[in-house]
Amino acid sequence: MKRFFLSALAILALGGIAASQVNQVPQVGVETANLRQNTYVAAIHGLIPAASTTDFFCISGSTSKTIKIHRVELSGSGTLGSAPIYLNHNSTLDTGTAAVVATYGPVAYPLMSSNPAATAVVTAYNTTGGNPTIGGTATIFRVGNIVVSPTASTTIGMDRLVWQFGTATSLYDQSLIIPPNTTEQICVNLAASSLTAVLGGTIEWTEE
Repeated sequence: MKRFFLSALAILALGGIAASQVNQVPQVGVETANLRQNTYVAAIHGLIPAASTTDFFCISGSTSKTIKIHRVELSGSGTLGSAPIYLNHNSTLDTGTAAVVATYGPVAYPLMSSNPAATAVVTAYNTTGGNPTIGGTATIFRVGNIVVSPTASTTIGMDRLVWQFGTATSLYDQSLIIPPNTTEQICVNLAASSLTAVLGGTIEWTEE
């Protein structure tokens, strides 16, 4: 009887420990479920695309990190017009003369200054160097349309195209991911359309 009583006490004690672990309330104001990843952004600005524009804003991977693209934005102004716009995955890297980074971007910057330097590579192409040679097989991941209008227009508002991936409201879908390698890239592409425009845009991503 004594042995049974001691066993029952032991079971109750273990149950109490388990219950305290399961029902433990985290400290108020402390985030326990999500870890913030190093986040980066790169922007193009004042970029005049080449005639019959194909790829003009690209991000490619690195050997050491998984690149997760979360947001792509694009806008522009110029002669009134519109064009289809694609977000493509290229199986190999584009080749060609890139735009001058100091003038048009893009430069990768961390959103927090203490983050390490970005390992992804961002590239832009413009009218000076012409369109690049598309790398390998291009797979379309997103399709949209962009409208540009004169900056002084009072009848047509500024159009802004936004694509988002892997947001909290999408039930933890995967972001647009480039696994660790330097042979894949994601590019914004104007589907060989010609816009008389000055374009600006950003790509935001994390590295893990």
